[in-house]
Amino acid sequence: MVVSDFLTGELASRARRITDAYEDYRQLEVLRRPLAGVYLSFFLMMTLMILVGATWMGLYLAKRITEPVRRLATAAREIEAGHLDYRVDRETVSDDEFGSLVEAFNSMANEVGKSRRRLERSTVDLERKHVEVEGRRRYIETILERIATGVVSIDAAGNVSTLNTAAMRLLGLGPSAVGLPATDVFGREDLQPFGALLRAAATGKAEPSAQEIALSRDDRELQLAAIATALRGSEGTDGMVLVVDDVTPLILAQKVAAWREVARRLAHEIKNPLTPIQLCAERIRRHFNTASGPTQALVEECTSTIVGEVDSLKALVDEFSQFARMPAPRAVPTDLHAVLNEALALYSGLLGDVQFERHFADKLPKVRVDGEQIRRVVINLVDNAIEAMNRSGVITVETCHDPSASMVRLVVADDGPGIPAAEREKLFMPYYSTKRRGSGLGLAIVRRIVAEHGGTIEAGDNLPRGTKFTIELPC
Repeated sequence: MVVSDFLTGELASRARRITDAYEDYRQLEVLRRPLAGVYLSFFLMMTLMILVGATWMGLYLAKRITEPVRRLATAAREIEAGHLDYRVDRETVSDDEFGSLVEAFNSMANEVGKSRRRLERSTVDLERKHVEVEGRRRYIETILERIATGVVSIDAAGNVSTLNTAAMRLLGLGPSAVGLPATDVFGREDLQPFGALLRAAATGKAEPSAQEIALSRDDRELQLAAIATALRGSEGTDGMVLVVDDVTPLILAQKVAAWREVARRLAHEIKNPLTPIQLCAERIRRHFNTASGPTQALVEECTSTIVGEVDSLKALVDEFSQFARMPAPRAVPTDLHAVLNEALALYSGLLGDVQFERHFADKLPKVRVDGEQIRRVVINLVDNAIEAMNRSGVITVETCHDPSASMVRLVVADDGPGIPAAEREKLFMPYYSTKRRGSGLGLAIVRRIVAEHGGTIEAGDNLPRGTKFTIELPC
């Protein structure tokens, strides 16, 4: 049985709406989980977008802060490495405080670069001046070491600051004298005249003037010309300089020149009356040739003595003339051994107790000499050796060739008593002789002949005994 009730239209409408709503609800109930997933996904996406945006914004802001700092740090490292021209690009930096910092850094780098360039120019100028000063110093030191003039410098404190080789040789000092007080160095007995010269220069009361001081070195006498000069600066005396020069050869040359003039005058004044004296003696001899025996004997003895002494005087005058006016050598290529053999042949068979030993070098080159003058040199040396040995002994004549110096060496040696070292320098002085007779001109003429041939002659010891004369002539 169906029981029904009449429903009004309003209730039916509501019922339909409720039914529709219920059906919709049921449908939504079915879609509840998918919709929740959609909403959750949307919210997650938004959250991720916000996080990514926030991160990007943070990184962007951090980059705007750290990038200028990084660039400044890089620029600082570049400048530290020496790249002073490195700059931070101003256009890539904002106009905030970092921009001001970059501008200040670039300005500082510009100033550092300018200062560095000024410093480099100053360093280059300083190095150039240092090189110039060092070059001058080495140049001056080289000159001081090579010159034959002795130079001693004394600082303001009175100590010896420099001492060149020539000064050591002339004054007999060693390198240890550098740094010592000058009063101690020149307080030595033989150097006291130099100390007095330095004290006079220090007072400055008189102008510096050269003084001649005689010293004995190695058994020979040296004539030294010395002058001391005070070095005065803006603040007073900065020290002194002592200059010493060996004028011994000059003094010897002056003496030789003076003796040459004396020889010329003597030859002129003595030779003129000799011939009349000899002629008068010979006339007296002829006049008394018919006289009685005792008278004739007396006249013969006196005239013979006069003529003999006149001949001796003539020979002496001839030596004077030769010494005063030595003819110029006529040098031609000459075989020195032939000249020596000719000179030694003059003594063959004359001196039984004198032996001649020849030690001639093989293949000796020729020398440009005047053969006659060199023969005279050899004869003079051999005559001196014969007389020194008292006509008994061995005379050695030796030759050798020195290719490195392009020289030929001639040695004449004897085994006589020898010559003291102190007398050797005087041997070649005019009118100095160790013989009982003679003018003392022989060795002076020998030295002059050798010197005019461009050579040298020296006297030395012939070990174990005797004297040796060594002549060097250019090939």
